[in-house]
Amino acid sequence: MTACQKRQINAILAGTAVAYVLRLEHAEAAGIADKIIGAFDPVIQLAQGVSYPVAFLMICGGFLLIMVGQRSKGLAMLKWAAVGYIGMQFAPAIMQILVSVGKAMVIK
Repeated sequence: MTACQKRQINAILAGTAVAYVLRLEHAEAAGIADKIIGAFDPVIQLAQGVSYPVAFLMICGGFLLIMVGQRSKGLAMLKWAAVGYIGMQFAPAIMQILVSVGKAMVIK
């Protein structure tokens, strides 16, 4: 089995797990799920807040690597710092989309 096939299987299994977990049959369960999701808001905000200084330090490190002559490593560090920071900022929105898709998949 190739790595691509493993990733596809993992994505299918993850989607199935999300759909199963988000299957809420009662209004009470939906309210409890919203409370649990809301309880993690401070943790999400903390992770987003920490991502800025970490990305800043990585960008500075990338420029230092470029200055000492390791251009490829420096550019890679700059690229992944930017990708990681943007990913951390978009992660809550992506999760909201997944939750809404999971709720829409519930068959009544």
